[in-house]
Amino acid sequence: MHAARSIAVAAAVLVSGLGLRAAADRLQAPSLELPATILIHGGTFQMGSDELDVAAAAELCRAQPDDAPLCQAALFSDEQPRHRVYVSAYRIDRTEVAQRDYQRCMQHGVCAPPRVLDSDARLALPDLPVVGITAAEAATYCGWLGGRLPTEAEWERAARGSTTRRFPWGQHWNSRVANHGLSGHRPGPLDGYDYASPVSAFRDGRSPYGLLNMAGNVWEWTGDRYDAAFYAGSAAVDPQGATTGDELVIRGGSWRSPPATLRVTQRAGLKRTESRPDVGFRCAYNVP
Repeated sequence: MHAARSIAVAAAVLVSGLGLRAAADRLQAPSLELPATILIHGGTFQMGSDELDVAAAAELCRAQPDDAPLCQAALFSDEQPRHRVYVSAYRIDRTEVAQRDYQRCMQHGVCAPPRVLDSDARLALPDLPVVGITAAEAATYCGWLGGRLPTEAEWERAARGSTTRRFPWGQHWNSRVANHGLSGHRPGPLDGYDYASPVSAFRDGRSPYGLLNMAGNVWEWTGDRYDAAFYAGSAAVDPQGATTGDELVIRGGSWRSPPATLRVTQRAGLKRTESRPDVGFRCAYNVP
């Protein structure tokens, strides 16, 4: 029975495209459940925002009275210029990494505990995204599965597909298909969650490739260094981010973010040594 389970796990790894090396590692962990991944074929897409997108972002930002004084087009200048990028084939997790999956990595003695109490029902239930970890800790988990953190270009392509849509689900803001920071007219949030939501929630807000929660729920670490001016000199093929700096790019906004922050082009930087209760991640995998 033990051998049968090991063979089944190894086969699942190969089917998921994680490679022979990862398959050998999994033979030592027969109880491991591998994540559902999406294959994204190599291709080009338009990365970043044009002038109309930036104007729309500023207008959406000004719709929130508390943010209005700050909502100038310059706030979104790091998303410019829009530029064509070719991204090689890769796989990426369909959902953000859940607490239950990260716990398995801890049980195998590989991953460090997150900086969120297990008793915190707002953030630490098994089907909620794992938060309270640094970029290095997120990368350790991905490496354990034979993967890595996605590049910024991989993340954006998975969120918008080959389109120029502003949100994973389409061109216009929809308060009902993402976990965000707006409240309704009655007490409570418009999206039904005060804090984090399950990683499989909001299926109507999925991206063109079928990824969930690419907008809202938790910000997601990427493996690229952040530079506000990076797009001006970005490589046209598989860009890898800035070469200097101690901040990494985070993407997607979170459960406490306003609408403008949930656009697929929104960029932000966070020190790689920081951890926050609204920052999680998903993994990417090279395709042999």
